[in-house]
Amino acid sequence: MFFYLMQFTWGILQNLLGLVLFMFVASAGRYKGRVGRAFVCQVPFNVSLGCFIFVSDSYDELLVKHEYGHTLQSLILGPFYLLVIGLPSMIWAGFFEKYRQKQGISYYSFFTERWANSLVGINIG
Repeated sequence: MFFYLMQFTWGILQNLLGLVLFMFVASAGRYKGRVGRAFVCQVPFNVSLGCFIFVSDSYDELLVKHEYGHTLQSLILGPFYLLVIGLPSMIWAGFFEKYRQKQGISYYSFFTERWANSLVGINIG
């Protein structure tokens, strides 16, 4: 109960966005269950919005675990999550793919992704 209380007070912004998206996606039959205390849906992209995780159609357990790390970041950072984690992650994912490939840099080496992995005990990147 404390988890959801914190997510929907301290982390209200990302959780409201996640809830709206979840209601739309789940009504289309894309709800896949839960990981920890987060709700997981399958969509064509990967994003965590509070306690709502949206993962790509190529559903991967390791990816879901990584996204749960972002859920924990949301719990820690609250209203700062979208600015500190969300925006930099979107920029890193959306605009630096060619750079990462050219330089041989792992997507998970970026601070937001590395921290999410460390929170759930994943050792990649």
